[in-house]
Amino acid sequence: MMFFIGIFLHITFLFSIFDIYFKSPIVKNVVPYQPQHDYLADRLVLFVVDGLRAESFVNYTTMPYLRSVANSYGRWGISNTQVPTESRPGHVAVIAGFYEDPSAIAKGWKENPVDFDSVFNQTSYTWCWGTYDIVNIFTKANIDDHIVVHEFDPYDQSFSTDKNTTLLDAWVFENVKKFFQESYYNNLTKEKLQSTKIILFLHLLGTDTAGHTHKPKTPNFLTTLKHVDEGIKDIEKVIRDYYNDDGKTTFLMTSDHGMTDWGSHGAGDDHETKTPYVIWGSGIIKTKMQHFDPETVGMSKEHRLDIDQVDLSPIMATILSIPVPVNSRGKLKTELFDMALPNKAKAIYSNCRQLASQYNKKRLDVEENAISFLYQPYEPFSKEKYQELIQFSEKLLVEEEFEKLILLSEEIIYLSLTGLKYYHNYYQQTLLVLVTLSFLGWIACLLKILLQQEMNTQAETSNLKNRTSSKVIRFLDIIFSFLFLLSVYLVYAQNLPPQFYLYAVIPIFLWWYALSSLSRWIKGYGQFKINRKKSFVLAKIICYILGSIALGLSFTYRWMLSIPLLGMGIWPFLSSTKHHLSRPILIAWPVECLLLSVFSFMPVVGKNVFIELVITAGIIWSVTIWLYIYKILLPQFNSNNESKREILLSVIQAVLLVISLHNIYIQSKRFEQGTPVLYFYQTLAWFTAGLCLVLPVFFSRRLVCRIFAINTSILNFYLLLSVSHEGLFIVTLIINLMSWIYIESKLLHMKNYKLIESNFERETNDRTFIAIERGISSQDFRRAYFFVLYIILAFFGTGNIASLNSFEIRWVTCFITSFQPFVITTLILLKTLTPFLSVACSFRAVQHLTKAPSGYLIIIVLIYSNLMGIQLLYNVKNTGSWLEIGTSISQFVIVQVITLFIVLINQIAKLLTDISIHSLTDKYFKSRKKCV
Repeated sequence: MMFFIGIFLHITFLFSIFDIYFKSPIVKNVVPYQPQHDYLADRLVLFVVDGLRAESFVNYTTMPYLRSVANSYGRWGISNTQVPTESRPGHVAVIAGFYEDPSAIAKGWKENPVDFDSVFNQTSYTWCWGTYDIVNIFTKANIDDHIVVHEFDPYDQSFSTDKNTTLLDAWVFENVKKFFQESYYNNLTKEKLQSTKIILFLHLLGTDTAGHTHKPKTPNFLTTLKHVDEGIKDIEKVIRDYYNDDGKTTFLMTSDHGMTDWGSHGAGDDHETKTPYVIWGSGIIKTKMQHFDPETVGMSKEHRLDIDQVDLSPIMATILSIPVPVNSRGKLKTELFDMALPNKAKAIYSNCRQLASQYNKKRLDVEENAISFLYQPYEPFSKEKYQELIQFSEKLLVEEEFEKLILLSEEIIYLSLTGLKYYHNYYQQTLLVLVTLSFLGWIACLLKILLQQEMNTQAETSNLKNRTSSKVIRFLDIIFSFLFLLSVYLVYAQNLPPQFYLYAVIPIFLWWYALSSLSRWIKGYGQFKINRKKSFVLAKIICYILGSIALGLSFTYRWMLSIPLLGMGIWPFLSSTKHHLSRPILIAWPVECLLLSVFSFMPVVGKNVFIELVITAGIIWSVTIWLYIYKILLPQFNSNNESKREILLSVIQAVLLVISLHNIYIQSKRFEQGTPVLYFYQTLAWFTAGLCLVLPVFFSRRLVCRIFAINTSILNFYLLLSVSHEGLFIVTLIINLMSWIYIESKLLHMKNYKLIESNFERETNDRTFIAIERGISSQDFRRAYFFVLYIILAFFGTGNIASLNSFEIRWVTCFITSFQPFVITTLILLKTLTPFLSVACSFRAVQHLTKAPSGYLIIIVLIYSNLMGIQLLYNVKNTGSWLEIGTSISQFVIVQVITLFIVLINQIAKLLTDISIHSLTDKYFKSRKKCV
C-alpha cells in the first residue's frame, strides 16, 4: 500500500512545479484591440529557417544575399529565444507572441495543448508551406479556411552523411513558385492574393536537419545555408514580379531556435537561444552603414536592433495593421519602421491596449474567485488606476497628444506585463509552503515506518498507549479534521483547479499519519536521549543531510560529486573491522573513487567525438573478462559442470564484446568518410544488444558470476551507444561497484565464508533466516547513501543538465541512421538508464550479503531523495537567464523521476539476479519425470 502511496505522492510532487512556477500563460476570452494606425504593407512574407543560430549568420559569409540586405536597405538583429529551444515553442513565440505553454511537453512540442490566437488568425489570408507538424500548429482556430496549408512529411529523410539536406527546402521553394504560376490561371486564388493583410509563411527545415547530421560548422551545413540564401532571393524575385514590384511587400527572415556545435537544441546554451532576424521591404526604415559591429564579421552596427523572439508577433501585426494576438507578451519595436509620429503613437497604443486588455482579464479572473478578506490586489495597477490610465490614454489619442501618448503607452505596457506576472504567480507562495509541508510529512511517515520496524525487532516491547497519549491523539484528530475541512473550503470557495485539493489535503493526511503513533516517537526520542553515543549519532545525521545537499548541488555543479566520493574513499579506513581488508584493496578502493571523481571534472559527453576512448574501454573490459575466467572461474570450478557453462557463457560475452568493438570502429570510420553506413552491421548491433539482454539469466545464481555477467552485458550495450570518454566511465563505475560488494562482504567478518560461494538462490531457500528479520542499523543508512550517490553518479558522471541536450547523432549510428524519433529517443533513454541497472544489481548483491531488510533500505533511499527534492523545489526559477530557468526545471524533474525509477529498477534488478533459465528448465524436466 505504501508503495502506491509513494508513487502517487512523487507524481504529485513532479507536476506541482508546473502549478507553482509554470502555469499556462494563456488568458482566455481576451477581447482583441482593433488598431487605428495605417498599414505599412499589403502583405508579409515570413521565412523561418529552422535551427539557424545567430553565429552561423553573422560570422559566416555563406548567406551573402541576406547579409547584403541586412547591411543596406533592411534591418537585422539578434532575436533572443527561450527554453525549451524546440521547433514548436519557437514558432509559437514568433507567430503567437508568447512563450510555450508547459502542457505542450506531453504533446512532444508537436500539437496544440490549447487553442491560442496568432497573427495568422488575424489576417485576411495566410498560405503556409513546410513540414506538417509545424504548419498545422496554427490551424486549430482556422474556422473560415483562410489559412491554407501545403505540407510534406520530412521524417523519411536520413541522418546518414550521404543524404542531401537541401532537398527539404527545395520542396518548399519549388512549391511556392508553382503556387504563383498556377494562380495566374485560378481567378479565386488570384483575387485572394490581391487582398491586403495577407501572410506567406515558408518553413525551411533543411538547416535543422543539416545541423543534426553534419554539425553547424561543417561544409555540408554551410552549403545548406547557401542554398537557403539563394532560395529566399529567388522567392523574393518571384513575389516582386507577381505584384509588379508595387513596393507593398515586407519580408522577414528569422529562426525558431539555434543549435549547439555538436548538433543539438532544446536547452539554454547561447548558440541555442540566440537566433538572427532580417527584415526588409515596405515600411522598414533605411539607414546608412558607418561602422562594423565588433561582435560580428562584416555586419553593420547601425542596422542592428536586438529583440526578444515574442516581439516579432506585434512587429508583424503592426506592419499589416491587424490586431496583435490577444495572448502576445511582445513589445513593439518602432525603431524598425518608417512611420510618422501619429502612426507610431497609434501603433504603440495598439500594443499597449492589447497587453492592458490581457492584464485586466487576468485580474478579473483572480478577483472573481478570490475571498475578499484574503485578496491582495496588484496596487501599482489596481482597478481604479487601470480605468484612470486607459481613460487618460484615450483622451490623449483624441487630442492628438502623440508624444505624451507614446510615453503613457510605454508605462501601461510595463505595468501590464508586471501585473500579468503578479497574477500569474498569485498562488505561488501558498503552493510552495503546501508542497514543502508534503515533502516533510512524507519524510516523517518514512521515518515512522523505520522506527516501527526497529521497535518490532527489539525483544522487549511495551504498550505505551496510556490515557494521556490517547487524549493527545484524540486532540490531534480534531485539529487535523478541522484543518482538512478548512482547506477544502478555501479551495472550493476560490474555485481553484481540482489539483489544488490535493496540494491542500496531502500535507494534512501525511502529518496526521506520521503523528498518529505518538508513543513511538516518544519512545524513539527516549532511546536517543539515553544513548551514550548520541553526539556521534547526531553528527552522522548532519553528515547525511549535508551529503544529500551536496548531491542536490551536483545537479548543477558536477564537481560536487567529488566531495561525497572523497568521503566514500576513506570509509574503509574508518571501519572498526578494517583489519579484515587486504592491503591491495585498501589501496585500490580510494584510487577507484578518485578516478570516478575525475569524470565529474571532464567535459560533457556529446560535444566531442573520440571513438578511440570507446575502443580503449572495450579492450580494458575484454582483458578483465579473460582475467576473470583464468583467475576465478577455472581454479574454483575445475571439475564442475556448472563451471563449464559459466566459462562457455563468459567466452561468448567476450566474443560479443569484440564483435561490438569491431562494429563501432567500422561504422565510425564510414561516418567520418561520409560513406553510407552498412546495414549488415546495424543488424548485427541489434542482434548483439538483444543477446546481451538475455545472456545473464543463463548464468548460475552465484553472486559473483551473475553480477559480472550483468555488468558485461550492460557495458557491451553501452559502448555501442558511446562516442567518447563515457566508455571509460562505465568501466570505472562497474569496477568500483564490484569492489564495493567485495569490501562489504569482507567487513562482515564471517568465518569459513568465501564471496565466490555466495548464491542469490539461498535467500529464497533459507526460510528459517527470513523468519527472524534483523533491525535497521547505522550501516544500512551508509549503504543506502552509497546507493543514492552511485545513482546520481551514473546519471551525471559524464554530463550535467546541459548534457541532456548534448545529443550526438553518432550515438545511434551503430543501430539506425534514418530519422525515427521514437527509436532514437528509446535508444538514448536506454543508454542513460543502463548504468542505473548496474548500480541496482550491485545494491541488490550488498543487500543479500548483509541480510538487510530490502524494503526498509529503499525507504532510507527515499528519505535522501526527498531531502534533495525539497532543496531543488526552491531552486526552480521562472526568472533570470533562460539557461537557469531550463536547468532548474530539469533538475527537479530528474530528481523526482529518479526517485520513482529507483523503485522500478530495484524490481528489475531482483528479476535479473534471481531468475535462472538453467534452474527453471531443470525444475521443469524433473516435474515431467515425476509425472511420468
